[in-house]
Order: sequence, then structure tokens, then C-alpha cells
Amino acid sequence: MKRKLLIITVAAITAFGMCLSMAGCGGDSGDSKDSGEAAKITIVQQYGMAYAPLKVIQEKGLIEENYDGEVEVDFQTLNSGASINDAFVSGDVDVGLMGVAPAITGSLNDGVPYKICSNISAQPHRLMTNDPNIKSLKDIGEKDQIALVNIGSIQHILLAMAAKEQLGDAHALDNNIAAMAHPDGMTALLNGSVKCQLTTSPYVFKEAEEDGISEVKAVESVWPEGNSFIVAVASTDLYENNPDLYNAVLAAFGDAIAFINEDKEDAAEMLCVDEDVDAETFLEWLNDPACSYSTELKGVSTMAKFMTDEGFLEDTEFNDISQLVYDGVEGD
Repeated sequence: MKRKLLIITVAAITAFGMCLSMAGCGGDSGDSKDSGEAAKITIVQQYGMAYAPLKVIQEKGLIEENYDGEVEVDFQTLNSGASINDAFVSGDVDVGLMGVAPAITGSLNDGVPYKICSNISAQPHRLMTNDPNIKSLKDIGEKDQIALVNIGSIQHILLAMAAKEQLGDAHALDNNIAAMAHPDGMTALLNGSVKCQLTTSPYVFKEAEEDGISEVKAVESVWPEGNSFIVAVASTDLYENNPDLYNAVLAAFGDAIAFINEDKEDAAEMLCVDEDVDAETFLEWLNDPACSYSTELKGVSTMAKFMTDEGFLEDTEFNDISQLVYDGVEGD
């Protein structure tokens, strides 16, 4: 069964463009050095500690530090990769951080004008439940809802990969999905509105501390620790027309990731506020073996092939990683 995972309407694109304009958002990726004007770049992310390097970039001014000239950086937050794809189509975003699956969909299936420019992080993904009778995917009933970000998200594809392995059908649980942002999904799981949530850090850490919440073993066998979760995509315009700013962004990602890996205690002090925990708790999360930050892609080709083979991409062929990434990007 094939289904369209990303539907971009004129109304949605127009509305989003108006929203960004009212917020003062809008990239100008053309090279402004010769004109003496400050370059402008808009970067969009989502929620969770997977995006920690962007917080470091913002706090330490790393793009400004790596760019030879004046630059204005506008940081925005959206709730899904699909929304970020809409923003790229509208032309108001230069760099976006998102899950691997929507990045693959946007690049291969929908012609969104970007490619992957860097890996950002791998994070634990776990299927959590409030029902002690649910021990595996086979125990999930037809009416049992599974909260995850949205159709086409990496969580959806991971669920499909697990369903293929355990149930023999990648789409067996598609009708169980209840699309919710990670924080809303956690609330729904804890209050019993849904039976399960497939989510990532820090929500899996928070939920594990709650009475009556347990993990359903499902995802780790199909998406091993260290495989890419969040990647950065850069617009074709930025890549082709302002290579200096593009390279400054890549350098900033590298510097931010090095800071997190080499100075975890200081990183925890910086990052804990956004997650409303103390630095000691955040440091424990950073030290989880499944939590890692790197610029090197891992597993992207595997996911692209799965999505193609199982009908998540319509009339699309995946032949080579170069379809998805810019020259010089490390990994697969």
C-alpha cells in the first residue's frame, strides 16, 4: 500500500510564509560581503535534546564566529519535519534540523529544494506504554492508539520497520497512529488518552521515571544505537550562492558538537534549562549510550531503501546516497 506522506498545499505554504514574515523571519542567503550588508540566515529546528548543538550554536554565536563578515541569524522552532519542508518550499528557511525520514521524503519524493549537509545526533527511540499487557507489537489492539509526531516522521518509519520485522507488514500499525508533538504525546500517555508513545529523548527518560510506564521492546533491533536521527538540511540557494555562509554553518555544527562531546558538564549547565531539569540530570541523559552527537551520517541509505521498498515514497527510486546529500558530507 502506497500513501503520500507529505502533502504541500498552496494555502499551507502561503500561510506559513505569512507567519514567518510577521515574525521577522526570512533568509537572505545571497553573498552580502561586497554590498557591505549583513548576510541573513534562518534556521529551523524542533523540540528535544536531539537539537542540542543548535542551542550551543545560538548561545556561543558560532555561526558569527565562523563567518568572515556580518551575519544575522534567526532561529525558529516548528513541531514537525513536514512543517519544515513546507517552510523550505516557501523559500523562507535556509537550514533546517529534522528527522532522517522527512528529509528523505522531501528530497526524493517532493522536490523540496535542499539536501542533507550534516548529521546532528543519534538518540534513543523507545516505544513506551501505560498498559502492562502490552509486551510486544502483537499485543497492540486495533483501537490502541500510538502517539508519535506525524505520518512520515522518523518515528513513523521506525514503527513501520519494527512492524515489518515483528508483524510481517510495515503498514500494520498505520491506523493506530495518533499524531502529536512529543510533549503532547507524553501528556497523553501519562493521562491514559493513548496506550503507547514512540518517542525520543528527553521524553523517554522522563517517562521511564513515571509509575506504570514501561518500554515495549520494538525499535532497537531495526535501528541500532548510533544510527542517525536528526540531520541538517541546507537550501540549494544557500549551498550554491553563498558557499562561505554554508561552510560557516557546517563549521558551527562541528564546533558545537565538539563542545558537547568534550565538555559535557559545561554543556549540561547550558542545556538543562530548556528541559526544565537540573544540570546533573541532563548530564545523566548526555551519558546515555544511545545519546550521541556527530557530523557523520549512519544508516540513511538503509532507511531510504526501506521507505522506497515499502511504498512510503511514491514513484521514487533510491539509487545512491548522493541523491540525498551534498558533496563532502561524511557517512551513509
